[in-house]
Amino acid sequence: MQQNNMQETIPAKPRPTPTSWLPLLLLGVLLLLALTIALNQFGLANDDPALVDSTPGQLALWVADQTTQPARRVESWLVWLTKPTAPNGVLSETAALGRARFILGLLPLLVAGLAGYAAWVVGKRPKRGRETAVFLLLAYTFLLFNIPAHSQPAFTLVLVGIVGSLIAAFLAPGHVSPRLGFFVIIATLLVGWELYKIVGDTTGNVLPLTDFPWKLPHWQTVAEALLQPARRNGPQLLVRILAAASWVTWTEAFMGFVVGSLLGFGLGVLFAHNPLLERGLLPYAVASQTVPIIAIAPMIVAWLGQGIVSVAVISAYLAFFPVTINTLRGLLSPDQRKLDLMQSYAASKSTILWKLRLPSALPYIFSALKVASTACVVGAIVGELPSSRSDGLAAAILRASGNYASEPEKLWAAIIMASLVGMLFFGLVTLVEQFTLRGFAVVREQS
Repeated sequence: MQQNNMQETIPAKPRPTPTSWLPLLLLGVLLLLALTIALNQFGLANDDPALVDSTPGQLALWVADQTTQPARRVESWLVWLTKPTAPNGVLSETAALGRARFILGLLPLLVAGLAGYAAWVVGKRPKRGRETAVFLLLAYTFLLFNIPAHSQPAFTLVLVGIVGSLIAAFLAPGHVSPRLGFFVIIATLLVGWELYKIVGDTTGNVLPLTDFPWKLPHWQTVAEALLQPARRNGPQLLVRILAAASWVTWTEAFMGFVVGSLLGFGLGVLFAHNPLLERGLLPYAVASQTVPIIAIAPMIVAWLGQGIVSVAVISAYLAFFPVTINTLRGLLSPDQRKLDLMQSYAASKSTILWKLRLPSALPYIFSALKVASTACVVGAIVGELPSSRSDGLAAAILRASGNYASEPEKLWAAIIMASLVGMLFFGLVTLVEQFTLRGFAVVREQS
């Protein structure tokens, strides 16, 4: 038996390129950066403005003040949770600032742990490297909302950490889902905002919007305003008041969304089956959207009176048009051969509508519903102004805009809550779309 003396060649392990080491090196630097921030925060004295003016510091001082109030005046669950942990149920300012210092030091320690985990993922599971680097970016961005701008060098190190996390996310292997990509854009805008302020200060405030501090407030002050009472030493935090106002506005927007969507769907079905009505009424539907909503709103309030009904009608006014147009386009999207086939089987118009036209129109309809969901929130906020609603987001925005020069962060906080309401509404419609389209074999055709 002839033996094969040829040695089996073992492929050499590929050498790591310098590019593959860059994310690991950068993540190591970010780990050391977070540890430096943690040591800086743990070393803050109780009278240091960097601790007192931080978001945890201001919140802790408010909680300490609320623990001294009579029990009947305490409305925050945070205060009720703090009372059992304080001597005699009263938290002193010294103890409150000590707890705030612990939180300020613990947060960057958690970021350091996440940086170490991200480095391990990049080395062992490179397919998830970029995703983990994005989570590190979000963690550094969270520090931006807690550490005040005058806390040096911690604030500067946080900005460096955000920029470094952005670079690490770009260099790391793997991919990022569109949802995480959204947060990457938000983090980029936030750090760009703060860097723009720094450049404006170093250049003598010659850049636009940097001549007065209230034009571009720091994002830490916005987060601090959300976790402070709406009025000095009040029993309720601003975030709780804005959350209650957001619920009122969301309820009005949802009512308008339902009414407007049903009206738009009905008009779309009517126009699809009656070309004469389409040619006669569609121009009026288009013309209705050329009139500013701010001009229509007072008229609707005068007709229907002040209340939730008038606000819902104003929201529906903005919602029905995109649903009408997209429903019409979707119902007319099926191929003529499919229509001829169903008609050859003597299918009725209602059967063709539910079996062919509607499944084909669902992607168009849900695209319109997404647009209508955000438009309804705008319509509800605009409609609350002439309706004199004092419990919605419009009243909160109006009150904050009156004090913008002295407290700009409160207006930004109200705007952020309004944006979150719209995003929540959009997200709910998206979830319904995914659940609904899962049961249909929808074929997207080129129109």
